[in-house]
Amino acid sequence: MKVRRWFFVFVLVLLGSAWLPLTSAQATPVIDDIAKEGSLTAAWTAEYTETAAVSVASDATNGPLIAVPSGGDVYAKEGSLSAAWTEEWATASKVAIASDATNGPLIAVIDASGNVWAKQGSLTTPWVEEYSGASDAATAVSVASDPKNGPLIVVLTLAGNVYAKEGSLTAAFTTEYTGASSPAVSVASDATNGPLIAVLNDGTVYAKEGSLTAAWLDEYNTASQVAVASDPTNGPLIAVVAGGSLYAKEGSMTGATWLDEYNTATEVSVASDPTNGPLIAVVAGDNDYAKEGSMTGATWTQESSAYRVVAVASDAKNGPVIGLAGAAV
Repeated sequence: MKVRRWFFVFVLVLLGSAWLPLTSAQATPVIDDIAKEGSLTAAWTAEYTETAAVSVASDATNGPLIAVPSGGDVYAKEGSLSAAWTEEWATASKVAIASDATNGPLIAVIDASGNVWAKQGSLTTPWVEEYSGASDAATAVSVASDPKNGPLIVVLTLAGNVYAKEGSLTAAFTTEYTGASSPAVSVASDATNGPLIAVLNDGTVYAKEGSLTAAWLDEYNTASQVAVASDPTNGPLIAVVAGGSLYAKEGSMTGATWLDEYNTATEVSVASDPTNGPLIAVVAGDNDYAKEGSMTGATWTQESSAYRVVAVASDAKNGPVIGLAGAAV
């Protein structure tokens, strides 16, 4: 792995399958990425230095998948927290990952020209160009995957347009949303409920589930962040940060009620699986907390008091995976 003397600052992560900006800044100190797997109280494993961002995914067959940016390059590992790193891409501006037991790891990047590339099946499989940014550059990408519906790739562009494709890396894109202001996007998918897409447009969160052509539902107003997850047993999980508080709902897009989960939140990441239930992680200042198994009955576990970026994943066999980066130094 290469050692760099110039470093990168994380701007925003959105999860079920998060994207990671790689924006250069001067005089940023060396920052470590740590991860844990199996329980909220598991020991931390040091994963990478000279990175300020992390993305995680997991499935019961392939195990944990971790991606980090470093010096403009993207590195990934799969199967174990102690696996070797594979260099995936150079000069990327964003990366997003997902994984499922049938289709394996899914990695998507945005290159320096605003084009989106993706690969699925292994860390060494060839890249496929997904989107050309020649006329409207991609600014964010979010991905998910499940054994029945296959890969889900959603692209957000400079003009605020949202495009999605599902089932194959060579599938055609469907226009999902146009002209979003101050936009963000988060996606998830499971074999029973199908794709789940959430778009943040000028503080309002819209979401749809089951089909790329499903109708949008107005889920929340005055939000600054959104994260989604889904599993066949517990259904959709949507979390938002609004006014510094974390709110979440699970089980239904229309019937579930919003629960006030945490105050003073600055960032959120969510995951869910049929065995372990919902997993919610929050950053509050320099403190990192997580809860699992219930929206109301579970208590928060303090995971760290030193990191400002969190990403989570979960599967029925391996349990929760938590990645932290952006040390408060």
